[in-house]
Amino acid sequence: MLARMKQIWTEEDGVLSFEWTLLLTLLTIGIVGGIAAARDAIIDELGDLAEAAQGIDQSYSLSGYVITGVFSSASSSFTETAADAVVIDCARAVAPFGQVPSMDGT
Repeated sequence: MLARMKQIWTEEDGVLSFEWTLLLTLLTIGIVGGIAAARDAIIDELGDLAEAAQGIDQSYSLSGYVITGVFSSASSSFTETAADAVVIDCARAVAPFGQVPSMDGT
């Protein structure tokens, strides 16, 4: 019985397959976490870009001109008010990874 226990203790067959399985599992978890972090960063940057595009002042003014006796143009202008460019930043709801937050706040 003691000899069999010693043989089991010193057995090395299959050790490499277990180590590779463990390594690949940890690597997969790390890759998934990294991709999720990259996704969140890209979404935030695109949201910032959308806010910047909305914040561009699109006011303009054109003075009228007259070509003597042939053609004339009236002046034109447009002024964008602050109410036209309201940006609502929808912050991401904090929820455990992979779970959608519920609507009732629980």
